[in-house]
Amino acid sequence: MTQPTAADAQEPKAFYAGLLAELAARRAAIAPTRQSFGPPRKLSRAELVEWLKFQAWYELEAAGFIGSWLDDVKEPEAFLGLARQVSDEARHYTLFRHHLESFGGSLEGWVPEPEWVAWVSEFYRAGNDTLERIAAHNITGELGAMQAFETLMPRVPESTRRLLRKVTPDERFHVALGRVVVQRYAVTADAQARVRQRVIGAFELEQAGRAAFERRMATLS
Repeated sequence: MTQPTAADAQEPKAFYAGLLAELAARRAAIAPTRQSFGPPRKLSRAELVEWLKFQAWYELEAAGFIGSWLDDVKEPEAFLGLARQVSDEARHYTLFRHHLESFGGSLEGWVPEPEWVAWVSEFYRAGNDTLERIAAHNITGELGAMQAFETLMPRVPESTRRLLRKVTPDERFHVALGRVVVQRYAVTADAQARVRQRVIGAFELEQAGRAAFERRMATLS
């Protein structure tokens, strides 16, 4: 059987642009009430505390699984960028944890939903190589984080908005790193198929994770 080659692939920049367009179309097809964490209204204090717990946990998990990739990263620019990203995620964890504590919250005894574990702890950590891993997290995951921050901005206190504005530039860097790696290394039809599979798989798990957040919010009412 003939293996797919670069001649069978899309031009890398066009491929990346197509991925982003597909993600945008999939997100636009979701009901507006499902495009963020919780319904489109201001979060109650209890809901905000719960989201901060989730976000602090997410940042801590990200620092861990990205750090675990470094032993296996062969691409020099990816290694440098991911090493910086581990530091970013650790700093974000500290910022969100301190902000959570300012509302009287803590991660002590907190247990994530099973969908969050499957999405963040398992799927993002997995992947056969740097290309698959960074495609799932630095494209789908970080774009999803930026979209979530944008939709949450009018729904949270000013102190939380300041925190979101502080971490967003780092998220842009993480997305840019994903773009560079995909455009440079997803140059065969096989590589592009693997990237797309991971990108869409991450999106589907993200949606299940957001639905699980709504389920948890219902228990706070």
